[in-house]
Amino acid sequence: MQKILRIIDANFNRAREGLRVIEDSFRFIYQDKNILNEIRRIRHNFSRKMLLFFPSNKLKSARFANEDKGKMLNRKDKLKVNELIETNFFRIEEALRVLEEYSKVLNPKIFEFFHNTRFNIYDVEKKVMSFLNRKKIKVPSVYVILNLKEEYKNFFKFAEKVIRGKPDIIQLRYKGDNTKFFIKCAKELKKIISDEIIYIINDRIDIGTICESDGIHIGQNDINIEDARKLLPDKIIGVSASNLREVKKLKNKDIDYIAIGAIFKSSTKVGKKVTGTDILRKVRKLISIPIIGIGGINIENCNKVIEEGADGIAVISAVENSDNPEEVVKRLREEVYKAWKKREGKIQ
Repeated sequence: MQKILRIIDANFNRAREGLRVIEDSFRFIYQDKNILNEIRRIRHNFSRKMLLFFPSNKLKSARFANEDKGKMLNRKDKLKVNELIETNFFRIEEALRVLEEYSKVLNPKIFEFFHNTRFNIYDVEKKVMSFLNRKKIKVPSVYVILNLKEEYKNFFKFAEKVIRGKPDIIQLRYKGDNTKFFIKCAKELKKIISDEIIYIINDRIDIGTICESDGIHIGQNDINIEDARKLLPDKIIGVSASNLREVKKLKNKDIDYIAIGAIFKSSTKVGKKVTGTDILRKVRKLISIPIIGIGGINIENCNKVIEEGADGIAVISAVENSDNPEEVVKRLREEVYKAWKKREGKIQ
């Protein structure tokens, strides 16, 4: 009996410690509240239920750590953070299986709990690893939206100039009805965009999937976020918002960034209400994911957007209407990075 309690104790500690390693990764490194809260809930529930069936004093009385023949077998290889997280999921799942099997000997009533927890962990692992495999929005960032039009014959020459300016993110946007044309252009653009630039498709999950983009951007009236995430578990999903009410609805959603605006009067979206920069500080208090300011942003005012709380700026007209798109993107990057450093207190 003592030897089996010792097995129970060792695997209880192994599972609990593994959960804590993953929890702290999402608390301090990735800072994703949704995953953090889910892991924390599992850890607390697991510990509470475990000690209810196997009191702490009984487990500790069976513990002989100094005599454990396996204590020197710990892996000492250097790991990346995502490898560390995956390794700890393996540890948790193995420990739960051991607890599940040996609980049949000591206390069959808890067997079902261990079994259900193990399968719950499998689901969380899938969610976590999909999150880790997504590209991450760079902070700070310059986000260029390319408006695709069927009569725009020089589109790819223009796109190449934008790419040479090295924006952090490029979105392809098309509001026409010619899906075959959109697919063709999306695939061609994918070929010339470097891996360092995040490639986003506007609205269309199907085209984003076909052209293997890094993610999609959706509006308030597009596909439901939960449905989008089911289809794109390892891709970036960005969402537009124009007021605090919309931002609050997005607070606990599994998205990667919010584009907020129009910050200034925009020639691209005539009639859209201007939010001004004041909204950025308020949004910053509500969410922790990157905030991209959009609407009427140019070289002259982009620093104000960053200083007021945005993590990046999205531009259309400032680049589209320029005689030298490459130079405009470079200047935007300079201004954004300068404003970011000032805001973060890295320079005075």
